[in-house]
Amino acid sequence: MIDIDLPHEWLWALRWALFLGPLAAVLVLGARHRHEPRVIVGGLFAFLYGFAMIFATHQLAIAAGWWRYGGDVLMVMGLPADIWIGGAILFGPVLAFLFPTIRPLYLVLPIILGLHGMVFSSLDPLVMAGPFWFAGVVLVFLVAHLPAIHLARWTARGEHLAWRAALLALGYGFLAFYVLPSVIMLAMGGSWNIGAQPAWLILTGLPVLGTCFVIGLSAVQMFVVHGEGTPIPLDPTKRLVRSGVFAYLVNPMQLSSALSWIVIGVMIGNIWVASAAVMAWVFVAGMVRWHHRHDLLQRFPEGWPTYRANVPEWFPRWKPWVPQAARLVFDPEHT
Repeated sequence: MIDIDLPHEWLWALRWALFLGPLAAVLVLGARHRHEPRVIVGGLFAFLYGFAMIFATHQLAIAAGWWRYGGDVLMVMGLPADIWIGGAILFGPVLAFLFPTIRPLYLVLPIILGLHGMVFSSLDPLVMAGPFWFAGVVLVFLVAHLPAIHLARWTARGEHLAWRAALLALGYGFLAFYVLPSVIMLAMGGSWNIGAQPAWLILTGLPVLGTCFVIGLSAVQMFVVHGEGTPIPLDPTKRLVRSGVFAYLVNPMQLSSALSWIVIGVMIGNIWVASAAVMAWVFVAGMVRWHHRHDLLQRFPEGWPTYRANVPEWFPRWKPWVPQAARLVFDPEHT
């Protein structure tokens, strides 16, 4: 264990360097790859995944007492916003752009060992380490940083579609249903104190919330299996998906998100979180419909208009829409 006594002013300069350094690096590296759209998209996905999972893992670490951050400027539930954003940029697009052929584990292992050797023992009062802090560092790297770099690389190469979609779904889940409600409650008031709510409300809400998640995950599965792509328009499907949950409604993922925000808001007793469902409608009215007109209609000029004319956006059909009825023929002479 190396102990370095850094001046107090240097610690706060380091905090800004951990944000501005990765930001400058990703801008320069992104410019170098500006003619490689899949590389840029992979870097964006890595940042968004890391942004969600860094927040989630650090909240777990703070709650478990593995470490805590000092200061009261630009703090989000005990996590410095600049370190949070800088970490998502560094351990995502920056490392993926800089070292596209080196295995991610070999990239992060020296950093883990470096943290063990000096960082946590030298950054008090910026970071105060508690018991089992090294286990927390390993958890953050395994859950947040390593998958983010893999996601960037797989997206750039067009590899491992199922794993890419799974990481995108995981990252979106934490971003939409943990990070966003946390930020809303930080701004408008409220907390995740579920234990203060009636037991019947939680026991009723959890199965309903799980059902909402299943709707969204089923849509992701259909995109991967039948469309050979991801739910994100920047990494689109190769075929128009009209089966599964999409045979009932056009926007199952947006409906899943809207219903999930309402359920979460009811469970924690926060009207502001529940009202986030309005964002799903605004997103569909703006971005999604624009995407349908300028992408799906152009790529599937025959299939999309017919599908859209028969399947609603928000309210599911009672029966699935089937473009052509199947016919089963039994020939006893060829059994």
